[in-house]
Amino acid sequence: MKHIILAITLLAIVSLVACTIPSSTPAQTATSNTAAVSPGTHIPPSTTPAQTAASSTATVSPITRTTPTATPTQIATSYATEEAEIRDLVDNFGKRLQNVPLQALEAAQEIQKQYSEFVTPALLEMWMNDVSKAPGRIVSSPWPDRIEITTLSKEGTDRYELTGFVVEITSLEVVNGGAATKIPVRIVVQKVEGSWLITEYTEEQ
Repeated sequence: MKHIILAITLLAIVSLVACTIPSSTPAQTATSNTAAVSPGTHIPPSTTPAQTAASSTATVSPITRTTPTATPTQIATSYATEEAEIRDLVDNFGKRLQNVPLQALEAAQEIQKQYSEFVTPALLEMWMNDVSKAPGRIVSSPWPDRIEITTLSKEGTDRYELTGFVVEITSLEVVNGGAATKIPVRIVVQKVEGSWLITEYTEEQ
């Protein structure tokens, strides 16, 4: 009987001790973990996805676009090409002068036919309305054979001025060469809608 009473007493004591031991709460666990860090220790903040993306893009260098500039050689080549085109234009125009008989009734039609590809529409219209202002063949002999260019200068963007002579010949010069007469001429050539055209033409009689 005494043994039974002793066993019951021990069981009661064990149960009482178990009830008095407190269990750790989540807050206490967190506090315990935080408390384990020594004072003065730096804890880096966690990195968010946005911060990671910003860090990655911050290292990308901006792309710099530069416009290439023409070299002196390229500029000189461009001028030489333009001058060749203008000389060719004036030379071919000069060869058409003898085909336009200014005293003929069909002079205006011949002006349009022979000169339209070389001069601006405004200059062509002026010559057709007043053939006395147009270049061409006035008498049977001498007649205009060609234009000799003596100077060619660039006066501005897409504008050149030329001076020279309208060379007139007779049948004698056809055989022996040379010129019967030379008429001073001034010509202005400009680029109009992508094409070089004569905009001014003045003969000094």
